[in-house]
Amino acid sequence: MISYYLRYSEDLFFFFATFFLIFLSFTRYKKFDISYESFFLKRADIAFPHHSKYEYNKFALLRIIFGFLLVIRGFYVFEYLLDSEKFSLLGLWVLLEILSGLMLIFGFLTQFALGFLTLFMWHYGDIIVVGKSTLGNDVAAMLSLLLFMVNAGKFISVDSIFVRRFPNLNFYFLYYDGIPSKQIIFYAKFSALSCYWAVCLYSATWHLNEVAWTSGTAAPLLLTNNFMSSYPHLFIDFFVSNEYLIICAKYSMFLMFPWYFGILPMVLIGGLWRKFIIIWGWLFIFLSVFVLQLGYLGEIEIIFWLALFWSGFGINKRYKLDVLFDDKCNLCDKTIKFITFIDIFGLVNLRPVSKNKDFLNDIGLDYKLALTDLYGYQTKTKKLYYGYNFYLHLSKTLIFLFPLYPILLLCKYIKIGPIIYRFIADRRTKIFGVCKLPSKKFLFPENQKVSKSLIPKSFSFHVIILIFVYLPSIPSPELNWHGFSHPLLRAPHFYGIAPINVFNQQDLRMSENWFVLESTNQSELVPVLNYDGTRLSMHRSDRIYFGGTLRYRRAAIDDKRCHFNDIKVKEMVERFSKIYLERKNISNGEYRFVYRQFYQQNPNQIKLEKNIYETFPINQICRVNYSILIN
Repeated sequence: MISYYLRYSEDLFFFFATFFLIFLSFTRYKKFDISYESFFLKRADIAFPHHSKYEYNKFALLRIIFGFLLVIRGFYVFEYLLDSEKFSLLGLWVLLEILSGLMLIFGFLTQFALGFLTLFMWHYGDIIVVGKSTLGNDVAAMLSLLLFMVNAGKFISVDSIFVRRFPNLNFYFLYYDGIPSKQIIFYAKFSALSCYWAVCLYSATWHLNEVAWTSGTAAPLLLTNNFMSSYPHLFIDFFVSNEYLIICAKYSMFLMFPWYFGILPMVLIGGLWRKFIIIWGWLFIFLSVFVLQLGYLGEIEIIFWLALFWSGFGINKRYKLDVLFDDKCNLCDKTIKFITFIDIFGLVNLRPVSKNKDFLNDIGLDYKLALTDLYGYQTKTKKLYYGYNFYLHLSKTLIFLFPLYPILLLCKYIKIGPIIYRFIADRRTKIFGVCKLPSKKFLFPENQKVSKSLIPKSFSFHVIILIFVYLPSIPSPELNWHGFSHPLLRAPHFYGIAPINVFNQQDLRMSENWFVLESTNQSELVPVLNYDGTRLSMHRSDRIYFGGTLRYRRAAIDDKRCHFNDIKVKEMVERFSKIYLERKNISNGEYRFVYRQFYQQNPNQIKLEKNIYETFPINQICRVNYSILIN
């Protein structure tokens, strides 16, 4: 433990020392600053097109979603702790992650929450105390870097209230003045994607030396893995019955290599290369969420990918909508007030009818007719929407109304929606009265101050320096290079740049050994693992998964003996059993359980290379009775 404290202290020292040296360089040497900026910004519009000057609200929205995800993940970890663990240092660290998630949701001291998660929670708390270090944490660190650089907590947040009322507290919240410029947003995206690319390089280099990857058999083995796949039996049936499906799976694996190596260069090149990276990335992410079981990695990557590449629907200024409304109608006024409140990307341009008669003539709309309904004029398509169709189109334009679109569309087809709308619209002044003093709308200021802060630029260059530092640590067995370690080489881990090797030979063989726990008293399975090796509900906790069953199944590879009496295995089994009993609210007493251990050989590699998927029977290795005493 002491050795890790020393190592962790070294990592922090090298991380901050290198950052401050770079920040001072940008501050002191202006020519260096200009050269760096001109080199990278040439590809900004190609790599990350900028379609909205309100994109900073996108990052604020993603920050909120990210916070919800952290709260959910932390809640499940806390739920599956022993009662004694909940009131210990372990429980405290889990609660700190939940608290940090809540701070992101509400945008309270956001930069401090992101800093705590990146520097302490994922780099120390999860590794040493909680025991659930995951690849999801590394991607989360990259996402946190991006959100930190674009001041995601400064908008749609509690912090925004403080910053407006107390401008001098900007530094206290670590927020730079103004909104993030186009350059700052590019630096943030470029830095985060560079971190992701560095991790992929490490993984791809290892895979070049693994037979399962170079032959493509990793894909069918992964999809049929009873520990990694959500539908192993379905894919087994597919591959046993049709060899062409095996071929398709193998070729999809081959495409991973150009994706791994090309993530950053192809995005910077743009065009079809960029589209390949984005589309293949989405396919991989959806596979991670809906098929593979990787903790919360897939969900975090969705937020990460949106932060990098979401610039179209619901945000693109090309789909701006001119809204014409009767500014003397109470209902219209309240409706418009609500629309401007949820229009966080500035896609609605208000045009009160009484002040836009020339515009009405330009689009061929009669003044009296304009007073009968709300009208929306789409500038790009030059289409006019009114009445019920206006609300239908609005639900496709504003992101917060997206969930209402299918409901409004259904109501249109069954005729109920237009009838109800017409009934209220024809009687709006009688029901809601006339508006003499229109209410204040939630409109964006026309000219917002754009930041020129050097902090994001310093972070970006810091990332690049640490990636160059990290590259020598990547082993390349084909070149007889096994990498080397130094405290400076560990500093990149704070940005999520870690030695990751996913879906390797160990991962693919974790389907071979497993155990099940049966409660004799309750006549049911403890919901950890099923008889076929698949996961049960306790795996909602990343600590149960990454800190428990995953470690066991990796350690059990090539070891067919009964593992029950191994100290670590016995402690884990007893802890799972106690968690099960506590969740059942079992009273004090002695409770009996059965430990069953199973083994199933993986499909033969040579036959699989010939597109033949061979299955083997499940064998029970041992059966052990044990008891748990609850005081």
